[in-house]
Amino acid sequence: MRSLPVVLCCVLLATLTAAFKKCDNCKRITNCAPAMQLARLNSRAALQQLQVAFCGFDVIQKVCCSDLLPTRLMNEKNAQTSGDEIENHRNIRLLPTECGDVDGNKIIGGTTAGLFEFPWMALISYNYNGILMFKCGGTVITARYVLTAAHCINQHIVAVRIGDYDVSQAEDCVGEDEILDCASKYQDIFVTHKIAHFGYVSRPYVLNDIGLLRLATPVDFSYVNSGVICLPVTKELREKDLSGERGVVTGWGLTENQTKSNILLKVELPIFSKSSCNTFYKGISKQEKVDRMTNTFCAGETGHDSCNGDSGGPLMVETFYDDLYKYVQFGVVSYGSRTCGLDKPGIYTDVRKFMKWILDTIKP
Repeated sequence: MRSLPVVLCCVLLATLTAAFKKCDNCKRITNCAPAMQLARLNSRAALQQLQVAFCGFDVIQKVCCSDLLPTRLMNEKNAQTSGDEIENHRNIRLLPTECGDVDGNKIIGGTTAGLFEFPWMALISYNYNGILMFKCGGTVITARYVLTAAHCINQHIVAVRIGDYDVSQAEDCVGEDEILDCASKYQDIFVTHKIAHFGYVSRPYVLNDIGLLRLATPVDFSYVNSGVICLPVTKELREKDLSGERGVVTGWGLTENQTKSNILLKVELPIFSKSSCNTFYKGISKQEKVDRMTNTFCAGETGHDSCNGDSGGPLMVETFYDDLYKYVQFGVVSYGSRTCGLDKPGIYTDVRKFMKWILDTIKP
């Protein structure tokens, strides 16, 4: 059994004489995810929050778990990062500089993506009772890592597929006769590590919905249908005002006909400011708005949205990256209204706020 963080010992001693707080969800500190997240911060502010939530003992301290939602305390330490801290990070070299190429000549038309337009797109394969199925998407950020949503990560993940376009076909080709263009076969690579952000929670509302999958073997980038997406590594990109921009979301999720697409689709969406986004999501508490919108943004409009099956996929913006026009991933598809593309824009995890966590986590 793993030993408890040192801060927990301090919390126990500090609360021996504290008054028991009454609540409906008093539970052991090891059974309360937000409490454990605060404990790992090992800071005075975290200790104070744990003391305030103290509600009794059961071998170890018990806390009112609902009082310990991961809020700005976590965000300040784990999300907000400075330019120097990111650009000089020891692992920045692991992110390829050749990334996010804009290949507009490959677009077929409509909402269908081009055959080689988004070579960093990944499909996550799950095994449910011997049946393999794709339920989420992701993006290749290095030869060994795929970026996705934390809610997509579970014990059923077995592999990631890189380079597929039409999941119903063994070989992907577009055009005809002498102008027929075909892609190399996709790569199916086993997953060795499933890493959801340690601050991820789904109740009472979703926070820190981001995760990484480490691949058993590196992606072979010699194939034209494999590539890497750019991330907002520079201070300029992380401070970029996205409101008013139009992003591109890609995936194989549900269409307006409520059927999943076999072919990779793309959609262009308007990105809203935080204040505008909050007007769409009325009826939620002020604290929820603060917590949720600190590390997310929203995008979408009537008839244009991400949907079920797109989770974990990217929201990208065409912008300057190393003096070239590239696709940079600013968002991860997280959640939205049950009626996609109708009443509310979708919510996207803001990748900019998690760059330090990404760099801290990835390895060669």
